[in-house]
Amino acid sequence: MGHRPLRVAALVDLERWPSAGGHVKCWERLAQAAARHPGAIDLTVHFESAGAVEAREELAPHVRIETHRPVFSTRRLGFLKAIADHTDLAPLHPRLLRSLANVDVIHTTDAYFAYARTAMHVSRRGIPLTTSIHTNTPGYAPVYTEQAIHAVLGNGAPARLLTNTLRVPERAATAMRNRLVRHARACARVLVGERDDLDAARALFGDRVGRLRRGIDRAQFSPERRDRRRFATEYGIAPGRFVLFYAGRVDVGKSVMDVARATRMLLDRGLPVHLLMAGEGKDAPAILELLGPHATLPGYLPPSDMAWLYASADLFVFPSRVEVSPNVVLEAKASGLPVIVAAQGGGIFVSVPGEDGIVVDDHAVGAWADAIESLLADPSRRQALAAAGYEDVVRHRPDWDQVFEEDLVPVWEAAWTDRQRQHEAAAGQPLPPRNPVGAART
Repeated sequence: MGHRPLRVAALVDLERWPSAGGHVKCWERLAQAAARHPGAIDLTVHFESAGAVEAREELAPHVRIETHRPVFSTRRLGFLKAIADHTDLAPLHPRLLRSLANVDVIHTTDAYFAYARTAMHVSRRGIPLTTSIHTNTPGYAPVYTEQAIHAVLGNGAPARLLTNTLRVPERAATAMRNRLVRHARACARVLVGERDDLDAARALFGDRVGRLRRGIDRAQFSPERRDRRRFATEYGIAPGRFVLFYAGRVDVGKSVMDVARATRMLLDRGLPVHLLMAGEGKDAPAILELLGPHATLPGYLPPSDMAWLYASADLFVFPSRVEVSPNVVLEAKASGLPVIVAAQGGGIFVSVPGEDGIVVDDHAVGAWADAIESLLADPSRRQALAAAGYEDVVRHRPDWDQVFEEDLVPVWEAAWTDRQRQHEAAAGQPLPPRNPVGAART
């Protein structure tokens, strides 16, 4: 008789709701992939609830998603209203603590907040802990810390003292980086972004470092979704406009004003550009004020709409400079859309700069305007970039099932096996095996 599947709890300390960001979407897709693969893993993915309601969604007999009310949400703090994704600041989450009592492996997806702290508490009982890095939190920390300072104190001398003299934003980044290192070193396995420097990661986190790739749904994101006429019928964009498409949060953390100002510069040069931005964020009003009728910001859009927008636009622009694995770049390339990205952001997913995408190293708005204009004036170059980007995704990118089976399952199994060996070495006897298949799940 075989053993029951390994019970794994994956913890995502962010709110789950339709317009949640890529971190949440990644784990929704991984849960869906797990549901298609019964056998080795019994998976529960835990998210934060965006409201007061807690829920349990069964994706398959061996996969479920649970959402929990936060103990102390960042939503309670008015000066943090500008942050991208809300989380739980409590030192412990009692409901989650009870849910983790009978798991075999705990997988965290951050190192900072209530879920990660609860996982560390539980792991002291001997439950192995693994983790993956999805967001460059130390990189975002100074941006949002400075925003919070100005939200409370304005732009006067006290704010300048904290930001310029005492360098509080930079100190926040250092604190987050140190906490990440401490958390990762307590984990049996650490998964980093696929283009991260493994040697540097191992120097920080130890030798148990691997990669967690990002999958792509090639059936959903495809050039076949192209429907150019819908731009006019749904958004009033004239057929002759050159459509720049952006997907993601519309806020300072993604540097969206860079591409908005570049669009304004191109309009002032007399070029027929139109900026279409799918996503929500506090910079949306400023962009509309800057560009007027030459910008469309529909807010959050469902995946079905995103698929045809990618396939129908002329150019994907992604100026964000703080990224780990921005899936939107892969989705654009899979849709046959040429991409222009920042070197420290979407450049992660450009294999050969200049061939399957344009990487902008310069932060200056003029550099973005010039890069866009050069492609606007050269349709054959755009076509070549789009073809190479599509080929790169088709030939080299995994789907979500492959990511689950190849990147996660072996890591969780190895963490469990390591724990068995440690127990045997300490106690001089084997760790009790997992219950046989068919045994009741407690």
